[in-house]
Amino acid sequence: MTTIVDTDGDDLDDRLTGTDELGKSDLRDIAERVENIRLVKLPIPALEKIYNDIQKDMDLVINKAKIIEKELHAQLLKGNASSIEESHQEIAQCKREADDIKDYENLIYDALQEAKMKKGLIRFLGSEKRIQLLEFTILALIIFVLGLMTFDILYLNSEEHAEMRLNIFYIDAGCCVIFLSEFFLRYQYAEDKRWYWRTHWIDFITSIPIPAVSEIRYGRALRLVRIVRFLRVLRAFRIIFFFWRGMDHLSSVVNVKLMKKSLKGICIIMILGALIIQRGEGENDASVGNFAQSMWWSFTTVVTGGFADIYNPTTTGGRLLTVLLIISGMIIVGVFTATLTSLYVEEGTEELHMMQKTLDERFAYLADSHEKGSKERLQGIKERKQLDKKLTEGMEKVFSNQENMSKKIEKLEKKMNSKE
Repeated sequence: MTTIVDTDGDDLDDRLTGTDELGKSDLRDIAERVENIRLVKLPIPALEKIYNDIQKDMDLVINKAKIIEKELHAQLLKGNASSIEESHQEIAQCKREADDIKDYENLIYDALQEAKMKKGLIRFLGSEKRIQLLEFTILALIIFVLGLMTFDILYLNSEEHAEMRLNIFYIDAGCCVIFLSEFFLRYQYAEDKRWYWRTHWIDFITSIPIPAVSEIRYGRALRLVRIVRFLRVLRAFRIIFFFWRGMDHLSSVVNVKLMKKSLKGICIIMILGALIIQRGEGENDASVGNFAQSMWWSFTTVVTGGFADIYNPTTTGGRLLTVLLIISGMIIVGVFTATLTSLYVEEGTEELHMMQKTLDERFAYLADSHEKGSKERLQGIKERKQLDKKLTEGMEKVFSNQENMSKKIEKLEKKMNSKE
């Protein structure tokens, strides 16, 4: 059992609130402390206990599914085919519960591994503030390198600015050395190495220095360069998504998980669309002749459904790409619409939940009162029966005594009469 570490006597775990929170007990301070609690801030023993409890919940769902299966077989053997549809619905509910538990289990496992890795980094760097400084430095370098990459791709010509592009590559390579050092430092203190590669592989790929395209003379290498250079954009998105986990107010009003998936999807679709249209039709039409113009075409196609009239593809592949971008845009816009709709219905939903909770509490109180009243009535009936029984026994004794007394009187009278 995980024990609470409380040195200031406020009945709160100091690992979650800190000793400086002593005495702050008004509603605003309490709400701020509760809202600031995140999985990544929980102590390792607490995360391990939560992880074990989640696995027990999964076992319960599996056992529930087994019972449903056995009950279905029993009903079918009795000739009751109507139970099939009901069993399908119950199994579907079990699958949804299992999926939710699995997602939460992965979330807890990620937080647990991050906490253990952070513990090792604190031992190496000396304090948590130095870790924050390292993360801030890495983020600043990522933004800096992305700025150089954007400037290189959009504004520099391979022939006219060869020296400047070479200098940018040297700066990029120096930053990549820092990125790789930070990557392997975290890898050293990661407990689960496979988990680290599975969740941080993009950090490794985007930390490899790539020379300018003009320096590469082979077609296959050229394609690889274009792909890997754009993968660096994903590293920035990953950092942004990581910071989104700590956005308290956003996570309380919208489905952040769904929002992040939508943004990642739309970015990948637009980048792939821009690369494909530039590769396929950029040589024949200046409207999509460079990456910036093809990216703008891809963006307007996804967002407006192809009504921007920037460029009309002429090849079969380009038209198929346009159809795919339009359909993807419709889906993503629908997801965003549903997400934004939650902003308007969330408050009413919370009120309904509160009303439901209040009704449940009142029903529980009434049921408890009824149960107590029933017990009291049963006890009263039992006591009354016992009293009636005692009263009956007492009356029977009285009647018996009277009968005996009458018999004695009769005997006495007979004796007196016989003497006379």
